[in-house]
Amino acid sequence: MQKCGHASLGPGRWASRLRWHLMANSTTKRRVVRHILSIICSTGFLAAMPFTLYCAWVIPPAVSAADLGGPLNFVIIPLMGGIVGAVISVVGFLPLSLLAERFSFPRWLQAVGASAALLTLILISVWIYGGAPNAAPPWAGWLVLGTSICLYAVGGFFAYLCCLAVCRRVFP
Repeated sequence: MQKCGHASLGPGRWASRLRWHLMANSTTKRRVVRHILSIICSTGFLAAMPFTLYCAWVIPPAVSAADLGGPLNFVIIPLMGGIVGAVISVVGFLPLSLLAERFSFPRWLQAVGASAALLTLILISVWIYGGAPNAAPPWAGWLVLGTSICLYAVGGFFAYLCCLAVCRRVFP
C-alpha cells in the first residue's frame, strides 16, 4: 500500500488520484501558458509603440543629416521599452486579467476595447481641433499628453486581453 498524506491508498485509488492530479495540473499549465503568451504579446505592443514614435520623430532628421546615431536608436530604446512593457504587463495587466477571467471576461474585453476606441477618438479630435501649435489652446498639449499615456496603457491591456481571448480558444 502507498501512503499519501495521512490516508492509506490502494493501487487503484492511488492511480485514480494521480490521474486527477495530472488533469488539474495540465489545466493549470494551460492557464499559465495563456498568461505568459499574453504578457509577451502586450510587452511587444508596449515596446513597439514608443519605438515607433521615436523612429518617426528622430529618424527623418537623422537621415537628412546622414547621422543615424549610435546604439541609442536601435538597442537602448527598444530594450527599455521592452523592460517597461514587461513590468507594466506583469504588475498591472496580470492581476486585472485574473479579475476579468474570474468575472465576466467578454464584458471586460468589450469595455476595454470601447475605452481604447474612445481614447483614440479623443486624441484624434484634439489633434485636429488643436491645429497649429500657435493656434492651439493652452490646455490642448496637456490633453494630448494625458490621452496618449492613457491610450498607451489601455491599448496594452486591450492587446493583453485579445491575446488571452485567442489563447482561451486555442488552449481550452
